[in-house]
Amino acid sequence: MRKLLLSFVPVLIIMFSIISCNNQKRDVNKEGVESDLIKVESPILTEYGKLMPQCKNILTVEVEGIDIADAIVYIDDDAGDAYMGTAGVGLVPYEGGKNISMIVSFDDEGGTKEFEVADKLPEPYVRFFNALNFEIQDYSFENVAPVIVEIIAEQKFAELFPEDNKYMFTSFVATQMRGEQMLKGITVEEGYESNQIDISTLQENAEVGDIILINITGIQRIDFEGNAHNVEIPEKMKEIKLTVKGE
Repeated sequence: MRKLLLSFVPVLIIMFSIISCNNQKRDVNKEGVESDLIKVESPILTEYGKLMPQCKNILTVEVEGIDIADAIVYIDDDAGDAYMGTAGVGLVPYEGGKNISMIVSFDDEGGTKEFEVADKLPEPYVRFFNALNFEIQDYSFENVAPVIVEIIAEQKFAELFPEDNKYMFTSFVATQMRGEQMLKGITVEEGYESNQIDISTLQENAEVGDIILINITGIQRIDFEGNAHNVEIPEKMKEIKLTVKGE
């Protein structure tokens, strides 16, 4: 038994040494590589000229004469997160309207590249369609099938940020109006998490000329990590009027 314990001690020492080596942090180098030698390309920069806040901005980064695979990428001043992946470098600025500096650090040298960050994301918008898959274009509809209100990301943003473009309603008020008279209403203040609102209960006894009034009071966006971000309500969603028209 004593021999077994003695032989086990060197193994523990070796394991501890390996773990210690793996946990050593590499020094962050910011100097030695000029900024203009760090080449960055991205359809995001082509489209917007800036990075989008609280989203994963995928960039292709190249450094003249150095293999980028040997680099560690940071965002300076803890202003965001950086990820290295097969699609490229992902930068996630924490706040809008503030410039960030990307550090590309190698063993003996490094460099920085500065980016502007947009104040906010492109506004999402709503579309309306009925169960027959007919999209409602002019805020009026024939009362022949249940109508769905859906929130979606702006088209270009949705294309460029496939992991960051999911929006959902969290609260709303919907009312059936006939002239000045309120006939029926739906109020959802919490616990709602869907990209769609079904207003069919307000259509049950609707007549031509009735208005379905929808006030969106809460929206969230789900990012690439599954985190929810509160979204400022676009002006057009604060009061939506859908009119029941004749066939």
